Amino acid sequence: MPNEHTDMPDSADMSSAHRWIVLARGLWLAMVAFTATVFFASLPLYLAQLQTLCAGASCQYNQLTPGQAKTLGAIGLSVGEYAALTVALICTMFVLCLVVSALIIWRRPDDWMALLVALMLVALGPIIGASNLSSGPPLWQALNQCLTFLLTVLLVLVFALFPSGRFAPRWMRWPIVVFLAAEVPLTFFPTTGLMPSTAVSQPSWLVTLIGLAGVALAQLYRYRRVSTPLQRQQTKWVVLGLAAPIAALVGGSTLALLFPALSGQGSLISLAANWSSVPLVCVPLSFGFAILRYRLWDIDAIINKALVYGSLTVLLAGVYAALVVGLGSLAALTTGPVKNEPVVLVIATLATVALVQPMRRRLQG
Repeated sequence: MPNEHTDMPDSADMSSAHRWIVLARGLWLAMVAFTATVFFASLPLYLAQLQTLCAGASCQYNQLTPGQAKTLGAIGLSVGEYAALTVALICTMFVLCLVVSALIIWRRPDDWMALLVALMLVALGPIIGASNLSSGPPLWQALNQCLTFLLTVLLVLVFALFPSGRFAPRWMRWPIVVFLAAEVPLTFFPTTGLMPSTAVSQPSWLVTLIGLAGVALAQLYRYRRVSTPLQRQQTKWVVLGLAAPIAALVGGSTLALLFPALSGQGSLISLAANWSSVPLVCVPLSFGFAILRYRLWDIDAIINKALVYGSLTVLLAGVYAALVVGLGSLAALTTGPVKNEPVVLVIATLATVALVQPMRRRLQG
């Protein structure tokens, strides 16, 4: 009899755990079905948009200008090939998010924080392609709004709760509730009288910035005061994955501000900006490593190398640009810039190469 009584809680716990796993996987499958429907419905509209040149300033995301189409032709690519390549990249992102999400839900079905991350990745995968549905039929516009709001909710909850699954500090839950409540009218009713429709004046930008700043401060507090050593390693993986798209965005914006001529409508930099979402592939990979806890001890070495070689690249680029400008100005005062341009480039290149190892050792130290 004592054995029967002691076995009953174990059986009840196993039954409850089994129901939770079935529920979690069912919820995940429903999310996959919804996002896949929205994604595949958006592909024909997205492909047609990519193959149509925009006029004036009314360009949609990834849509080519006539100048960019001319630049593509100069490097041997047609508009149709550009559209096919862009759709292939979007599909790769969608599949990658699904695969990582499936691994997480399969390996950690009893962890509700892992379930939240898996659902967030499922919603993240199709969002780039589905964004063009905002100009499609009313039904698809409504689906795009639902997906956008769902992704916003999941992103905020994941970054507010990761990796422990608890709010830190505890009062952080109330600003999150206010933020998500404010997102409802901003997402579903963006053109009402109280919501200006211009891109610069939309209140959603201010609300989003405030929400991101609050989540970032909460994560910093969690990392320093609450997280265990293992949870800090998980946080490092996620921060490393977010660093790639943020660095690409900031780097592109900085180049456009410093060198306006390089960001013209027909330049290669403006064309490369159409694929600025490619570094987003680091986000699902970083969450996959963090949740599945695979080789977490290597993250410090990876961050170290990323900081060293990233800083080295920026410094060398600055040195090279300064040498080219300085030597070019000096040559212009003597025999003329055209005659000495090859010599200036050779000297700048050799000097920059000579600085690689000393600068790397100094940064490593």
